[in-house]
Amino acid sequence: MLNTLKLKKISLVKLTLLILSLIMALFFFGCTAPATNPDGGAGVENEEIKEENNGAENGEIADEEKEEEKEEEICPEEKKAEERREREVALQEELGEFFVPLPPLEKEENPPVKARGIYVTGNSAGYEERFNRLLEMIETSELNTMVIDVKNDHGIITYPSEIEIAQEIQEGQAVPVRDIGEVIDRLEKRDIYPIARIVVFRDPLLSRHYPEWFLQRKEGGVWEDGKGFKWSSPYMKEVWDYNIAIAKEAALMGFREIQFDYVRFPENAERLDRETNFPGQDDRSKEEIIRDFLIYAGEELEEYNVYLSADVFGVISTSWGDSDEIGQNWEKLTPYVDYICPMVYPSHYGPGYFGYSVPDAEPAGTVRHGLKDAVKRNAPVEDPAIIRPYLQGFTASWVRGNISYGPQEVRAQINAALELGIDEYLIWNARNRYNPDFFLTEEAARQERERILKEREEEGRCTLNKTAREALVDYLEGVKEKDWRKTYLLHSTDFSIDYREYRDWVEEWVSGPYSYEITDSREEREGKSYELDLVIRAGEEELKLEGQTFKVYKENKIWRVSPPSLFTDLLTRAPRPRDQ
Repeated sequence: MLNTLKLKKISLVKLTLLILSLIMALFFFGCTAPATNPDGGAGVENEEIKEENNGAENGEIADEEKEEEKEEEICPEEKKAEERREREVALQEELGEFFVPLPPLEKEENPPVKARGIYVTGNSAGYEERFNRLLEMIETSELNTMVIDVKNDHGIITYPSEIEIAQEIQEGQAVPVRDIGEVIDRLEKRDIYPIARIVVFRDPLLSRHYPEWFLQRKEGGVWEDGKGFKWSSPYMKEVWDYNIAIAKEAALMGFREIQFDYVRFPENAERLDRETNFPGQDDRSKEEIIRDFLIYAGEELEEYNVYLSADVFGVISTSWGDSDEIGQNWEKLTPYVDYICPMVYPSHYGPGYFGYSVPDAEPAGTVRHGLKDAVKRNAPVEDPAIIRPYLQGFTASWVRGNISYGPQEVRAQINAALELGIDEYLIWNARNRYNPDFFLTEEAARQERERILKEREEEGRCTLNKTAREALVDYLEGVKEKDWRKTYLLHSTDFSIDYREYRDWVEEWVSGPYSYEITDSREEREGKSYELDLVIRAGEEELKLEGQTFKVYKENKIWRVSPPSLFTDLLTRAPRPRDQ
């Protein structure tokens, strides 16, 4: 009996413990196991747990992303530097002996400068006493610029070059300036604008090493001009790369502008074409190949943070097209450089130019005429270069009837340019013998510029010294005379037509204004508007047009005319009453 009771008690205890275990298990299970909703989705408690877990995971991801962002903030510069190194290696392989290192990623400021300067040879830059005199003259005058030979007329580079092919070519040559960086530093400390002059296609030194790149005599051998100089062929890409490599190096040295000189074929085209062959010649004309060289140079120098300028013959602003067949056509050059520098030396114009028997004896008049033509040629071009002329700072003793060029003659040229709104200039003297009396003080020169500008603005005159009304009358007279040169200059065409197309259009004219009267005018926001009554005549037929509106406004600093479409339509067809 006792044993039976013990067993029952033990069983009861076990049962009790079992029940307690089950209760505890159920309690624990309820805290941890997912509760189910009627639709079988996760319960609220589970969602909270998930959010906590996800929050923790997202926090870790967010931290990782922040770390990556921090890395990205640092990496772009390193990435750029690595890309630059890779590109430089590729360029070195591509360019070989013409290779020049790329410029720094961080560019220094290079704001445009109203350059008023002098030409300086490498020898002058390297001769301490002479260089100091030139620096002093610039510091005490209106001057602010020095054009220094980097590669001169003989092909000699002014400083020791690091370019592989240049080292080969320049070997054994005396170097006028051992430390060009020091020269640039001295100019920068005085706020003097440094321009690197590079003579391009006339290069006797290069011909000794690569005669196959040069103009060849048809009977054999390298051709020479009348002065014994040898000229490289502008069609040779190697010649382009050689000169552009020097330009890049000059930019790295601290020059802020590259000025290409002798960027042309030799003079006396008739003799040249008769006697020579042009290595590398293709179907491009002389003017096209010179244009293409400047385009290529601009592209290659774009990241080197320099301006590009080109010296051109003064007469190309007066003659249309490449009339001298030297490859210099104003309209094909001015869009592709920042500055165009016509060498309007009075001594370089022959007898009869601009009506002068001796242009050299008329410094003001000759420069005025030459630069007025330059302004006219720039006017119809959408984005022309700034005109910065070379003026004569020497006496041309070889010219019959010449005059001595002193302070008065130099000042007359500077003022002639100023009258046309051209307030930049460079003075040329091959021996660098400049008289300080050529120049005014900076303050006196500023006052002179402001006086001339104020007078022109008060009278409403453009850089050609014409009022809007005078420009309109000149245009109408040009149409009457069928003078395409005059009308092309003054006719606003939105830069959509070049002079050849315009000339052909003028040749199609069958009628024009027989008479006209300006009946009214009014000021407009960008110019003036004139009402005209005109009589249009073609042969015996004529038509009267009343109240025709001609708008006159400035483009490229000169007044240009926008005629009504009816007027221009009638120029190419006989007028009839129904056209009213």
